[in-house]
Amino acid sequence: MTLLDILANFHIMPQFPPGAMRQAEKMPKTVSQQDKLGRRDLSDKSIITIDGDDAKDFDDAISIEILENRNYLLGVHIADVTHYVTENSPIDRAAFARGTSVYLIDTVVPMLPFELSNELCSLKPNVERLAVSVFMEITPSGKVENYEICESVIVSKARMTYANVTKILEGDKTLCEKYSQLIPMLKMMKTLADILKKKRVAEGSVEFETHESKITLDKDGKPVKVERYPITISNDIIEEFMLICNVTVATHLTKQGLPCVYRVHEKPDLLKVQRLGEVLPLLGVDFTLSPEIRSKDFQDILKSVKNEEKAEVINYLLLRSMAKAKYRETNLGHFGLGFGCYCHFTSPIRRYPDMIVHRILKESLKGGLSEKRKGHFKEVAVSASITSSTTEINAAEAELRWKAVKKAEFMADKIGEKYDAIITHVTNSGFFAELSNTVEGFVAARTLMDDVYVLAENGVALQGLKTKRTFCIGDKIKIKVAAVDLEKLFIDFEAEGTGIYRVMQRKSGRKSSHKKDIGKKEKRILRELSKTQKEEKAEKSEMRRKAETEKQIFENALISVIFDELQGLYKFKRAEKGMVGVMLFDMAANISQPCLKSSLDKDASLDLERSLVSGAATLKNTLNIIADSFEFSLENSVVEFCVSYTKLALSHFEKCLRNEDLSYTKRENEYLKILKNLQKKGGKG
Repeated sequence: MTLLDILANFHIMPQFPPGAMRQAEKMPKTVSQQDKLGRRDLSDKSIITIDGDDAKDFDDAISIEILENRNYLLGVHIADVTHYVTENSPIDRAAFARGTSVYLIDTVVPMLPFELSNELCSLKPNVERLAVSVFMEITPSGKVENYEICESVIVSKARMTYANVTKILEGDKTLCEKYSQLIPMLKMMKTLADILKKKRVAEGSVEFETHESKITLDKDGKPVKVERYPITISNDIIEEFMLICNVTVATHLTKQGLPCVYRVHEKPDLLKVQRLGEVLPLLGVDFTLSPEIRSKDFQDILKSVKNEEKAEVINYLLLRSMAKAKYRETNLGHFGLGFGCYCHFTSPIRRYPDMIVHRILKESLKGGLSEKRKGHFKEVAVSASITSSTTEINAAEAELRWKAVKKAEFMADKIGEKYDAIITHVTNSGFFAELSNTVEGFVAARTLMDDVYVLAENGVALQGLKTKRTFCIGDKIKIKVAAVDLEKLFIDFEAEGTGIYRVMQRKSGRKSSHKKDIGKKEKRILRELSKTQKEEKAEKSEMRRKAETEKQIFENALISVIFDELQGLYKFKRAEKGMVGVMLFDMAANISQPCLKSSLDKDASLDLERSLVSGAATLKNTLNIIADSFEFSLENSVVEFCVSYTKLALSHFEKCLRNEDLSYTKRENEYLKILKNLQKKGGKG
């Protein structure tokens, strides 16, 4: 699987549309005097950036000082992207469609063109840059006592890296001499970050240990090293400062009664909490089941197992029970962080919701928002929330898939090598085990030759029917790399000490010739389990197959209608049709995906009204991108017709997802009927 395959699968466009590129090429190279009018000049302040060694898009900088009352004055200075990227401009439309930058090991698909992300908006050292600055007066106990938000001009005095800042704080002599003038500031930052973290954790923020992969590639793109991404002291400093800044901005907008794109994280589903109540005691963890579960309860569990061998697996189980964070136009709080009000504001170069928050905030600073503008931004917040949640999922899955490709390539020449591993997840058919470098492989139950293994009643272990030997979540085991399938990205392990193992023939489907000596009772149990598993798998598979088919029919109908309307405005050449087709395909997928996911996950939070608002916004955005790209005018009547059809078709799609009946031809005719009825009414739905 190539990188381009992955980008296409997850609707990520590597190139910017022509309209956005033309606008980017006309961008200024430096900050002008006109740009600086009305801004606070902070160019003499000691402001620095701290980022990864290979970072190019610096969107946040920090400053700190001690006030006379012994409070800290923390300044978080964020690149003012929206000064250059105006609403509904070609670059803004491209950014809305992308939603986020995508980081793929040594490749970045940026949300904004290079001219902005790496140049004009990037807070490079020793050059003037426009920013939105948030100054927070913070007490020695970590409370934000006062704050001020302003548009500013800054000059970063140093481009620092996580690695170097960590070494300085640990006393590296060479670096301490080189950056001697920054040491007092860095130590002050470390002290304040520790205060903020202590307060945040005490109030219930859950400190999960996540193990990101760091994959090093050679010049030919081959993986030469896979390891855990190191989290350093300086990572924590930046994280704490960005968190408190995001909370401050979200709280400000909420108290002002202004619209906002909130970053929300709801409570875990009750069924998942009940499952934890069954599993955790089996692993020796005290857990009292309560429907009013608090984030602090999760934190207490993690504290109770800290420094124990099972800590990593308990962390994994708690993390899996959590809901997924997403964007919403309404404030639902952030369960995992323990914040009652939270948004994303600090990364407008790489996240579209941050850009919307900047626009609302900046406009409010210049005299407030009229009711009309509030209504406008409320609608924008809905569409940005849904589309950005969708593009975020696509980006995350693309990143994981590309890492899986490189991990499989890395392990391909290690067949037969032995490693220590820890069991992370157990299924009916086997278990997953992870190596210390984050590579995960599967041990199939049918390859455990010393017994017949079935899923134990507690669901956290495989248990032998005769020997009662168990393979439980959290167990440390010895494994041998047995097989790697570079096409399907399977990595198969063999568990040591379970008998002779024959490498599975996944492609041909050929089974091992080895047979296990089992009795009638065990055979009966296996038959019953197999039947149940097959039925459950078939039911889920059929549900997904139908939903995916409904999605395909809807997308085909939508693409066909929109393309025909565009053809009436502009005669695309053969080569241009392919480009337009890809844009429309990605558009249709982004419109349908939230409804599909909501249906499969049984998530009631995505109601039809919100999806219609988002679908219409995505459609208009794509139409404008295409018109910008080929430089033709969109007629209002065509836009209105396309919006009306999209809303009617999307409503029908949502209804079809809840209908068990499916006939491909019948469904196509239904969308055709919607089109004909709309045409009879003059194009208004």
